[in-house]
Amino acid sequence: MKAHEKKFRAIIETIEDGYYEVDLAGNFVFFNQPMCDILGYTREELAGKNNRDFMDSRNAKKVLNTFNRVYKTGKGRKAFDWELIRKNGSVCHVDTSVALLTDAQGDPIGFHGIARDVSEQKNLEIRLQQSQKMEAIGTLAAGIAHDFNNILSAIFGYSQLAQNNLGNPERAKEQMDQVMKAAQRAAELVQQVLTFSRQAEYIKKPLRVYLLVKESLKLLRSSIPATIDIKTQLDSRQMVLADPAKMHQVVMNLCLNAYHAMKKQGGILTVSLTDETVTCERYIKDRVIASGNFLRLAVCDTGHGMDEETLKKAFDPYYSTRETGESNGGLGLAIVQAIVDEHKGFLTVHSAPGKGTQVVIDFPVADMVGNNAVKLKKNAADLLNGTETIMVVDDEKAIRQICREVLQNHGYETCLFDNGMAALKAFQSNPHGFDLIVTDMTMPVLTGDKLAQKVLQIRPDMPIILWCGFSEDLSEETAVRMGIKKYMQKPIGNHELLTAIRHILDGK
Repeated sequence: MKAHEKKFRAIIETIEDGYYEVDLAGNFVFFNQPMCDILGYTREELAGKNNRDFMDSRNAKKVLNTFNRVYKTGKGRKAFDWELIRKNGSVCHVDTSVALLTDAQGDPIGFHGIARDVSEQKNLEIRLQQSQKMEAIGTLAAGIAHDFNNILSAIFGYSQLAQNNLGNPERAKEQMDQVMKAAQRAAELVQQVLTFSRQAEYIKKPLRVYLLVKESLKLLRSSIPATIDIKTQLDSRQMVLADPAKMHQVVMNLCLNAYHAMKKQGGILTVSLTDETVTCERYIKDRVIASGNFLRLAVCDTGHGMDEETLKKAFDPYYSTRETGESNGGLGLAIVQAIVDEHKGFLTVHSAPGKGTQVVIDFPVADMVGNNAVKLKKNAADLLNGTETIMVVDDEKAIRQICREVLQNHGYETCLFDNGMAALKAFQSNPHGFDLIVTDMTMPVLTGDKLAQKVLQIRPDMPIILWCGFSEDLSEETAVRMGIKKYMQKPIGNHELLTAIRHILDGK
């Protein structure tokens, strides 16, 4: 036994991957040197530590659920994606296996497994994904420019007509309504591009997929030539628990891939959403699909198709069927597969040379039990009006003037500032002279988030709305963690702003 144990320990110490053993509470009881290297601790520092010490709450929950499943079923888990926090605070990605550890009598005493550091591979995949997303935006650029030129033409044309009809208020109002519609369409188009191109940790929430598909196809129609007919069959109205940005990427890139397959000869692109019910377990690529209700997204083309060998290679992230120098257009099936896996979905591809390609994705339907939305039944005027004093900080003069007029028309007192430093000085001299602050994010000298931090240090209960046109450095989740009450993306409608202000001041 001693000889076997010595041999076992020698093998464990010579492998490149980390090996770990933890007790049932998750405390490290045995590990090899590569495990120490992955986490950045010495053997003495790592001994006795709990695995929760190396992860955030989201990963801790994921690990706990996996360990519980292994404990209950006795079946190990392979290729379990796990984010660990090193001693120096940096994050590393590991692919981990987990199996039940038992004593001589077969009773569970803990867990053990192998951890492989895949941080470099993960970073390469992220860079590749972002690069390919930018290539896809390049493919869409002509269509986006076409849409914007049409929108600007409508705005200029109707604005000039309204000016000519100032003596006819009813006619001028109709034309200004058309200006508003065009501006709203421009805002939606910008939001679609930002949503598609952004790179961030995914945030899942109940999502009505058919609305997202309709918006995605609006963005695509102007970019895809008339030789390709787009057909839709959006029968399902089910919701799935998903990140909107990543779902947007899936839809857009599957459609772009289909477009490239039909680029030369034209064809038909069909996008469908249907309800599917699975009554018994089935297997797809070594994964089990449990019984239940699913939303099925299918994207079909009548392009050149793929043979079996090409189809296998299509899931390689570095493989492309495009000619050298040609834009990839879509993300490729490898990254689409990764996004689908993140959402506990299942992807299958059917294709044959000359017969086109069909990509089918099944997403589990979101469980909405207990999610009862409460509808407020208040008079609109009561909801929007107020008498409080509001500080507005924005370096754009037009935005400040619009805010002042809108807020004052609804009873509010306003104090306007064109930069964060001037606003901070005013607040420092009278911290209780303001009831709410509305501030832009991107400003010279002192940005909106820095202004918010300094204000909250003086008065932690100060309600703040932070808005911005675009920011790579600040997300809604980060803003809320800072203590900011509301994060809003420009452009913001007057009704939307007034509603947000009233809800915050009323403690909603």
